[in-house]
Amino acid sequence: MLRKIFLGLFASAMILAVLYMLGPKVQEEKLTIHFPEVPTQLDELEAYLKQREDTVKGLKPGNEAYIQWADSTKQKTTYSIVYIHGFGAGPMEGDPVHRFLGEHFGANVFVTRLPEHGIRRPNGMEYMTAQKLADGAGEAYQIGKSLGDSVIVVGTSMGGALTLLLASQQPDIKALVLYSPAIRDAGGRLETFFKPWTKLIMEKTMTENGSMDMKRTGEKGQFWSEVQHINGYESLAKLMYSNMNKVTFEKVKQPVFLGYYYKSEQEQDFVVSVPKMLEMYGQLGTAPELKKEMAFPGTADHVIASSITSKDWQTVMFSTIDFLENVAKVPARAAFQERVEEMAKANELLKEIQKD
Repeated sequence: MLRKIFLGLFASAMILAVLYMLGPKVQEEKLTIHFPEVPTQLDELEAYLKQREDTVKGLKPGNEAYIQWADSTKQKTTYSIVYIHGFGAGPMEGDPVHRFLGEHFGANVFVTRLPEHGIRRPNGMEYMTAQKLADGAGEAYQIGKSLGDSVIVVGTSMGGALTLLLASQQPDIKALVLYSPAIRDAGGRLETFFKPWTKLIMEKTMTENGSMDMKRTGEKGQFWSEVQHINGYESLAKLMYSNMNKVTFEKVKQPVFLGYYYKSEQEQDFVVSVPKMLEMYGQLGTAPELKKEMAFPGTADHVIASSITSKDWQTVMFSTIDFLENVAKVPARAAFQERVEEMAKANELLKEIQKD
């Protein structure tokens, strides 16, 4: 009798194990970026962007992709800067740092808006895929090429991951600036997407019709996603866990600046993994003299280059300028050099006063 009970339990356990292993799960996805044709005539490029953004339903004001021209002539510049934002974010995530970089170097700046971002919709991010995100970075790069002879790419968080992917497939990029790049999420929670049944269980227990209300208000509600569908998290998981690896990093040969929030074990970036950022940094194909990593303890936030979130975006900006000038050898616009030096002195003076 006991033997029959044991065999029955064993058989049931085996059936359950098989059902578990055969359950639905997210598959890894190696991404190859597509690079669409975009207008090379700059007046046509502006019209192209306006038409694209005007047709997006639910796009929140202030979240549109835009071009910041180096001057009123609206001509192609020697360098252009492309800014790629992070998951659930938009143009304000890098503001004002990306704007000041453009002014300092006399560069046209393109601030992109990735697919399914900047939209107020009950099912926001439902139609996002990892491939759409990668192709969004590809389009941003193409626009950057139309705006400048050489392209500098700046990315925050997920935008940093996309920047690395982009650089691994476009060796002619001039330089990379990575702010808190999403190599892995802190705690590795998104890795569970690749286990059987996880997405289905999360969808049924953690969302309402597949979406999560982020409870964001004020400026965070205006410039970050208020509702995020589980498909968005799946896309982010695929980007990180399928593509942020040594194979990708070793293909990156360009000058790289890595900036992140870290003050102590207790006070650091707990949105993405700092140790994984540093591991990535060590695996880059970039020559040691062409890369620099720097912690910014005063920022006190994952998003280090935005005046909305960061308590020390100024130091982030000055350090980025220093890297681009002295390591990547991007010449500054003479008219802004004196202004930046004055701002740097004022920033140092403010720090001294705060110490006292």
